[in-house]
Amino acid sequence: MAKNFEDFYRSHLGHGYDIDGSYGAQCWDGFAEYCLWLGYPPIHTTNMKASSLWTHRHSNGILNYFTEVSTPRNGDVCIWGDTHGGGYGHVAIFYNGRYFGQNQGGAAYPGGGAVFSLISYVAPMGYLRPKNLGGGLSWIIPENTRPLSMSEMQNNARCIWGYLHSKGWSLEAVCGILGNAQSESTLNPNRWEGDVPFAQPVSSRGFGLVQWTPWSIIRDYIGSAAIKDYGNIECQRLEEESRIGYSWIDKGYGISYQQFRTSKRSPEELALIFLINYERPANTNQPDRQTQARYWYNYLRDWDPEVPEGSGGDKPLTEKLKMKIVNGIVLSVERVFV
Repeated sequence: MAKNFEDFYRSHLGHGYDIDGSYGAQCWDGFAEYCLWLGYPPIHTTNMKASSLWTHRHSNGILNYFTEVSTPRNGDVCIWGDTHGGGYGHVAIFYNGRYFGQNQGGAAYPGGGAVFSLISYVAPMGYLRPKNLGGGLSWIIPENTRPLSMSEMQNNARCIWGYLHSKGWSLEAVCGILGNAQSESTLNPNRWEGDVPFAQPVSSRGFGLVQWTPWSIIRDYIGSAAIKDYGNIECQRLEEESRIGYSWIDKGYGISYQQFRTSKRSPEELALIFLINYERPANTNQPDRQTQARYWYNYLRDWDPEVPEGSGGDKPLTEKLKMKIVNGIVLSVERVFV
């Protein structure tokens, strides 16, 4: 069964492991603990040098369980040469552009070394990818409408960031939306306003990440898609709306929806602009949304954007005319997109 590196990171941060019973929590012990967590036997070093995990990789058996890669992703093992680690090299694990490992500045461990910590460091000489590590970022979307926990929101925030980044959005703009979406739906693409599915009349309630109202707007767009696909479809909707300016009314901030999507203004300002120009609630005094936008910016700026699984097959919005006709007389014509 494929492993999720997030589980390892969360359960090991701040903890130390002395696998071989010598010198406390050294970097090799951290690597050995990772191997055991993956279900692999620990690969031993030559002459106590962590660097030998890479230099002897064709003879030490490590390639039975790991594959050489040139570009790292979360969970890949990183190995440094003898110019590091006091002449012994170093081994750690790639995580969001930094390195997660033992004996690299964390809290001291009894008997020597230091517990797992996350640091920035120079690039290693090689990367090895576990063969049974899960390889994709996927949405957390409950079957039933409910608020998400913070860890679930963090996961979905990464999905939203990865999707919209791939379409050219700035991190600041994405966080402006996230600050609003947290208040609207807790980043749950299957969230109904008030947690009341299919509320009547249709115009009374919203649905989805940004609570499209009436809910039929986004439900018609989603169609018969599986719940697991709602997140990508709703991000696709935001992308298409931004390009055509749909549902955006400039309330005096001098920025169009097209400009918003690539803006480098502060996350707080963009959260306010999205609230006023797009969400347009009766009460616009909601400073929590700006605070939330800053939180998401601080959280996501250290993540390498990763496109979530299942994001292919985008389709453009289709414009239709919706007419209100009474006694054969056209009273109104509305542009709608489905």
